[in-house]
Amino acid sequence: MPKRMTLKFSQKGLYPLLATVFWVMISCVFSSLIHAQSADVQGFSLQSAQEFAIEHSYDIKRSQMDILTAEKKVRETIYSGFPQLNSTINYINNLELMTILIPNIFDGGDPDEKIPVQFGTKHNVSAGFTLTQLVFSGSYFVGLKASKAFRQLADQNHEWTQLNALETVTNTYYLILVSEESERILNSNLVNLEKTHYEIRERYKEGFVAEMDADLVQISVTKLKNGLQAVLRQKEVAYKLLKFQMGLDLREQIVLTDKLEDVLQQIDISKTADTEFDLEQNIDYKLIETQEKLSEMSWKSEKAQYFPTVSAFYSFQYDAFRDVFNIFDSKERWFRTQILGVSINIPLFTSGVQRAKVAQASIALKQARNARIQASQGLIVEAASVKSALDSAYENYLNTKENMGLTGKVYDVTLIKYNEGVASSMDLTQVHDKYLMAQSEFIQAMSGLLTAKNKLDRLNNNYTAIQKKGE
Repeated sequence: MPKRMTLKFSQKGLYPLLATVFWVMISCVFSSLIHAQSADVQGFSLQSAQEFAIEHSYDIKRSQMDILTAEKKVRETIYSGFPQLNSTINYINNLELMTILIPNIFDGGDPDEKIPVQFGTKHNVSAGFTLTQLVFSGSYFVGLKASKAFRQLADQNHEWTQLNALETVTNTYYLILVSEESERILNSNLVNLEKTHYEIRERYKEGFVAEMDADLVQISVTKLKNGLQAVLRQKEVAYKLLKFQMGLDLREQIVLTDKLEDVLQQIDISKTADTEFDLEQNIDYKLIETQEKLSEMSWKSEKAQYFPTVSAFYSFQYDAFRDVFNIFDSKERWFRTQILGVSINIPLFTSGVQRAKVAQASIALKQARNARIQASQGLIVEAASVKSALDSAYENYLNTKENMGLTGKVYDVTLIKYNEGVASSMDLTQVHDKYLMAQSEFIQAMSGLLTAKNKLDRLNNNYTAIQKKGE
């Protein structure tokens, strides 16, 4: 019988082995948690964020429901001119038959004498149906055109909502990118300034500089920390706003994959300057045009009220007359009635009411036409203004970028001079404040440039997300 092999560990060798196993297990758990967290984070480029908003934005979903409502409204108008079939069943119980007076002409009676007579039966039942068909109605034909215009208005409102959603999503996306760039710049400044403050503090302890020098730099450090905290809070709110605008659950974790530098490099000012504004394709102008069409339809509909309305009808009915309630007795007789006819409704006199309605509709049409002309001129001016603002924003961006580089060089030189004892701490803090101001102006210039570009894209409907969806 073979001997059983046993492993023996001394207490001294067992503890390192257990510790190794423990740390391996902890590492596995942490790596799985990190992997799970990273898997839950969704990455969005600007285009993918726009496309997600097109599908999930709350406002866009609501406008889609408006389109469905408009489609049903069109069908309602169309079907109102189709044959209408109605069925009726009536039952009358004459608790007391009506009494009338007739001349007494029976059996030599006096004709001047009136005698009471009752006609009818106690139980009367009628059942049948009526078919009506509209033959001619001016209001109906105008309503058909108006319903199509109303459907077109719903489509245009949907497009307008899409553009607004894309504009807000893009602005917020840009805001986050700028905030992250601002955070990066402030963090870099803070690291350098804290290093400088540490060195000055150490020199103060050794008696080489005055305490005021260290205090002045400390003030700048505190200001930087406050600015950084403000940017972090702004970025946190912007992320929530972006998720809300996209129609994404606020609890979801997202990260932006586009880089600010890449976005800025894609701005082609020369191409933008050569792009002509197409008024006819502008969604705001299209909406005003459709509103004018609806006003014209309303005016025509009021005028059509003067025209006659012609409809045809057919009625089929069975009647039963009983002294006792035996309606369901198949042996009793029912009497059939059929009617075929045409009804013409001719408006003759409305006391001036309809004339006043036509006048009001005419005024509304003139107002709509005037609004269209005013809007067309305003949009042309706005397009020129936005294009000019983009040019100015781009020039400001280039200038502030250059100024930031120059003030950075001045600050580096001043820091060297301070360390050599040539410049004072006041000089150092003043130059640093100018450097921070130049950085702040550069951040604002980037934001202004991106906002101007986005506004021009909105005006020209230059969003890839909508163009791809249309394809």
